[in-house]
Amino acid sequence: MVDDEDKPPPPTLDRVQAFSDGIFAIAITLLILPLTEAQVRDGQVVEDLLALQHQFLALFLSFAVIGRFWLLHHDDLRMMTAAGPKMLVGNLVFLFFVVLLPFPTALLGDGDSAAGTIIYALALIATSLSSLFMWLCAERDGVAGSERARQWAHEKYWGTGAIVLAFLPSIPLAFVSPMWARISWALAFPLGLLADRIEERRRPSGASTQTP
Repeated sequence: MVDDEDKPPPPTLDRVQAFSDGIFAIAITLLILPLTEAQVRDGQVVEDLLALQHQFLALFLSFAVIGRFWLLHHDDLRMMTAAGPKMLVGNLVFLFFVVLLPFPTALLGDGDSAAGTIIYALALIATSLSSLFMWLCAERDGVAGSERARQWAHEKYWGTGAIVLAFLPSIPLAFVSPMWARISWALAFPLGLLADRIEERRRPSGASTQTP
């Protein structure tokens, strides 16, 4: 039986960050693949580019989404003091959903389909929840227990709730109108601002989660 003292230490946060950055880089690069097969004919450039509007919009949206998750993940790691075993598992779960995002993005680019809209919304909700799950794993490991980390956790709770509330109504709405379901995703912006305002009012005066 191996004693705890004989067990190798977990990877450092720098290694976790490097591995995660690689996954994010791969996922964000794969977004362009559906457009690499597009053909633009001489004399019909405008028409052919307009025919690709759904794919371009899906690319821009998912590029911004993955970029946002990358920034939040970077801040998550800065709030931790080490990489615990549960946190590592949670990080892998989160990265799984990140690397999965090019798939629903390709479906979204196929046009105004209800299936593509619903799958994309579910993918965004699952990715947001998995990010929160990683943080909860870090709290279980005791590597995110500082006062600053606890304040950051409250922001994650509110932010995740805003994403779920913004994308969840689009799932039944997609059966009626996929276009309006996608337009409803814009609710993420005011809901996110509302979540930030609520957290600012809840936070004690002078408290801040800004990292040095």
